Amino acid sequence: MNKLTWHQVWSSFAQTISQRSTDPKYKVGCVIVPFDNTGVLSLGYNGDQKGGSNERESQESGGSGFIHAEINALIKMDFNNPKQKKMYLTHSPCKMFAKANINADIKEVNYIEEYKNDLSGIELLIKHNIKVNKI
Repeated sequence: MNKLTWHQVWSSFAQTISQRSTDPKYKVGCVIVPFDNTGVLSLGYNGDQKGGSNERESQESGGSGFIHAEINALIKMDFNNPKQKKMYLTHSPCKMFAKANINADIKEVNYIEEYKNDLSGIELLIKHNIKVNKI
């Protein structure tokens, strides 16, 4: 019997939740779990605010106007949970959202693919001693 690894489970979960996004250009998913893999602490995908049009404001890169998957997940997360947290993403975080992850005390970030070949977010996470893995 080939049992899935936790990296495979959570990466697949992030990919599945990304399909909720209405962005035709980038469908990004995020799941935050504890290090002991005992459950899902939060999840998010890129999209509009509640009641929004769910349509891109611009087709230019960075101009979608959508809330990023990581921010949607962080907004929903219980910060009083004492367990150390790790994040799984379909795309690597940009620099601005790496800063949010640092402030949220995320200890590990795992991602499937690089976002627009921009490594500035990954570099910032590493600089702050946050473990980063490309899956």
